[in-house]
Amino acid sequence: MNKKYIRLVYFALLAALLFPIITFWLADSFQINVINGLLMIFVLAIFVGLFSARYLVSWLIIILTTVAVAFLLLGYVVMASTEKTFLIIAFPVEASLLSVMRHHILDWSIVSGRESDAKRSIGH
Repeated sequence: MNKKYIRLVYFALLAALLFPIITFWLADSFQINVINGLLMIFVLAIFVGLFSARYLVSWLIIILTTVAVAFLLLGYVVMASTEKTFLIIAFPVEASLLSVMRHHILDWSIVSGRESDAKRSIGH
């Protein structure tokens, strides 16, 4: 693995950790219901991003974002547009960042396991 690849994985890890913090910092002036909704969306995104297959994550992002846009933007929901934007963007960004991070970290653990098996076989 080259340094550029490792930097991209570290960037994904940093972005996955900082995105919820920055989102809640910017959402400080929102109503408590919106903040609770953001919290539940981030919990859902963490579970989906870390424990689901990448194809399932992609389909969930597409379907849930479409449903969110349909309800929040096309429906009659009395809420500021910034709150709607935060609620729509929170799930796809966090779930995709965690999915990418999990994929690369799992790939590294598989490589390191194979590397130790290869060294043991060479030594034998």
